[in-house]
Amino acid sequence: MKNLNVSQSKLEKVLGPAAGWLNENRFITALSQGFMGILPVTLGVAIIAILINFPIDAWKALLTQVGLYAVGQEFISTTLSLLAVYVVGSIGYNFAKNDGKNGMIGSILSLATFITLIPLDVVSIKEAPVSVIRISYLGSDGFFVAMLCGLLIPYVYCKLTDLKLVLKLPDSVPPMVSKSLAPTFTSMIIFTGVFFIKYFFKSTSFGDVFTMVTTVIAKPIMQFGATPISLIVVFTLINLFWFFGIHPNAVLSCYMPVLIATSIANQSAYAAGNAMPYITFALVGSVVQIGGAGNTLGLCIATLFAKSEKYKALRKLVIPANIFNINEPVIFGFPIVMNPIYFIPMVLTPIASGLITIFMLNIVPVTLNPFASLATMPWVTPIFVVASLQGGLAFLLIFIICVLAHFLIYLPFFKIDDANAYRLELENQETIDANSIKA
Repeated sequence: MKNLNVSQSKLEKVLGPAAGWLNENRFITALSQGFMGILPVTLGVAIIAILINFPIDAWKALLTQVGLYAVGQEFISTTLSLLAVYVVGSIGYNFAKNDGKNGMIGSILSLATFITLIPLDVVSIKEAPVSVIRISYLGSDGFFVAMLCGLLIPYVYCKLTDLKLVLKLPDSVPPMVSKSLAPTFTSMIIFTGVFFIKYFFKSTSFGDVFTMVTTVIAKPIMQFGATPISLIVVFTLINLFWFFGIHPNAVLSCYMPVLIATSIANQSAYAAGNAMPYITFALVGSVVQIGGAGNTLGLCIATLFAKSEKYKALRKLVIPANIFNINEPVIFGFPIVMNPIYFIPMVLTPIASGLITIFMLNIVPVTLNPFASLATMPWVTPIFVVASLQGGLAFLLIFIICVLAHFLIYLPFFKIDDANAYRLELENQETIDANSIKA
């Protein structure tokens, strides 16, 4: 216990400043808020995406026969497959707003520059040339460029505004008009810069910014970050941070671009009828955090074997709450945070369930529905329901095995905690009885 406390103190000194920097960094903050800002789209379309792509052939045949399947796929293509468009505006808005500037201007400038960077293709329709934009640039192929535009464009806008490069109009001009025209000089500078950036990359072997970002930035990030093992490592770090009371968002916000990019890539490939590139990654992502950070559903189930009155009472609260992904009662009620007893299971559970899933997927065939996940459904949806919709009964079986593994990992440590609580209850009862006899 003494060695664990020493290690805990050292880790706190390392993790504390790092987490503080992440939480205070305005680029990371804007990213995190920007991703949350697109939830109305992902959640709003979730039920349609799930029902249209429900993994039952007879159901799909019925929808196709009545024409609903084709309409549903078009609906998804103009919403979930275009998340780069939504996220660039959302990030730009939050960055500018957090800097005390006009959030709407930041959003519009980010979106406009993103679209101007997209290369146009010329195709022939009925023997007439038509300029078109590939939908993939507005989704999976443009996601990293969208993030860069959402961060860099409002950053430049804020810096130029601080330099007073604004158009000042007489007080007689209505405020609404004055505010709209104020960033005129700033906008001219930004669009001129973006124009020459597009010209520069058109003159290179890349041909456009999107190809350059994909080749130089996105591909290396996806190769290292979008693997099941990387996913396990990240969520192990999330649990490690959470143990020391540092909110998981400190790590998750940095990793969110990879999670969203893989999700969009799977959805786009599925909608196009192609093989999904990140099936294992998506399924492993559903088991490395069951019940919330710390994989606490397994611990909640362990409370069914409690002897102490403390945990007999707590299990009535934590089990129902955890099934609906409400994690705080167990995290702070036991507590788990800063509790040395639960350090080992918190670190081990994502590793165990991640490796189990990778192994089981080689044995049990699972058909992935990329539109079903906690990211695209209300966050209180029971995780068992999400698992069933995401991969059918085959994945539900794997999911149950992972929960069982979490339970078995937590059980011996919970018994230690429960035994300590039970002993204290007996000692308190003995003290009460002794005092009553004296009285």
